[in-house]
Amino acid sequence: MSVPLHIFDLVASNVFEISLAIGFSAALLALLLGILAYVRLWFTGDRGWRPASLGVALGLVCLTPAAYAGYLAFTLPSTADVSTALLSPPDLIMARGATAEIDPELILVSYPNLITRFYQIPTTVLFELAEKQARQRGWQVIGSMAPEAEGEGGSLNALRRSLLGWSNEMAMRVAPGPVGALIDLRAASLHATPHDLGDNGRAIEGFLRALDQSVTEYIQRNMAFTDDDAQETVVEGLEGDGLEGE
Repeated sequence: MSVPLHIFDLVASNVFEISLAIGFSAALLALLLGILAYVRLWFTGDRGWRPASLGVALGLVCLTPAAYAGYLAFTLPSTADVSTALLSPPDLIMARGATAEIDPELILVSYPNLITRFYQIPTTVLFELAEKQARQRGWQVIGSMAPEAEGEGGSLNALRRSLLGWSNEMAMRVAPGPVGALIDLRAASLHATPHDLGDNGRAIEGFLRALDQSVTEYIQRNMAFTDDDAQETVVEGLEGDGLEGE
């Protein structure tokens, strides 16, 4: 019950976390009581195997998300505040950012796509494609500064809701590069959390993969237009030469 309430922003995050703790505690209690009932029924031969089995089954079902979360917390590094630019990450507007140090090597091992992207396109085009991608994902833009010229940079800040309803700030920075433009992203949880179960890391990786596809499609379209223009120019020239020869 607490999950949909939190997703639709009907309860605060701290209330949601307390509700989760109560729910998982009740599930654990049901599992333990069901196991104790098995032991008692085995020695006494009383009736009650069906309700004991129901308690064990419901306890296991309700504890499965907690077990999966524990697995993620144990195997993945926290991305409560992570960026593709660890030395100079994009600025945040609402999130405070994490105070704990992040091991860049450990982050790259778990999230190999969390690196700065370089594209051979103008900064204005890259910012437009990135902003479009953010809006398509349902991110709520809270700050945007688009580059006015091709050689200028820009920034964008947006809020993203996780699958369970936690809010995260996504910061994006577009800047001119040696050839074309580059983009860096940063994701930070709005509420203090020791571990986000890798949610921000997966969000940045998914965004960058989609952006790679958008940039590839843009370059292919422009190459096709350029080839068509070149073919038309050559054909006109040949026709003109043929008429002059006659």
